Amino acid sequence: MTRKKGKFLTFCCSLIPGAGEMYLGFLKQGVSIMTIFFLLFGLGAVLSPPLIVFCAVVWFYSFFHTHNLNSLPEDEFYAIQDDYLLHLHQISSIKYLLFERYRKATAIVLILLGLSMIWNNIYGFFIYLARDVLNISLEFLTILSWISHAIPRTVAALLIIALGICLIRNKKQELES
Repeated sequence: MTRKKGKFLTFCCSLIPGAGEMYLGFLKQGVSIMTIFFLLFGLGAVLSPPLIVFCAVVWFYSFFHTHNLNSLPEDEFYAIQDDYLLHLHQISSIKYLLFERYRKATAIVLILLGLSMIWNNIYGFFIYLARDVLNISLEFLTILSWISHAIPRTVAALLIIALGICLIRNKKQELES
């Protein structure tokens, strides 16, 4: 890093997650943020649209992080080390949490996610079968359609809330010990 950059170009680059950090010279941080953002976006588009909500969190983090870095005094700015956000030892601890400590919860989440994907794929055929072959009323199908779209989103929201509670509880235990 040679020096801090101008505010206008920093603002323009900060609109793309990770690009602001890269523009300021923090390439590893920028690549990390950009990778996380686009992975979440891709997973949300392919697997479960509620995951796209986390893209907003990453975007806001990147935007404010970039402006925070650019507003630091010169000595603090130059003292910051460029490093990746996630390291291999952190990934192994996440692996431990997901596949050993919370194995059943992870399995349930994966099964529900798979069932949701299957339901989204066969839903159109089911409605055609119910309406044209079985002669089920349109009002009932409308209610069924609403329920079938609300249940996966509600389950995803409940899982996100449970994860948040788990993170808070673990942090509280960590602070107490």
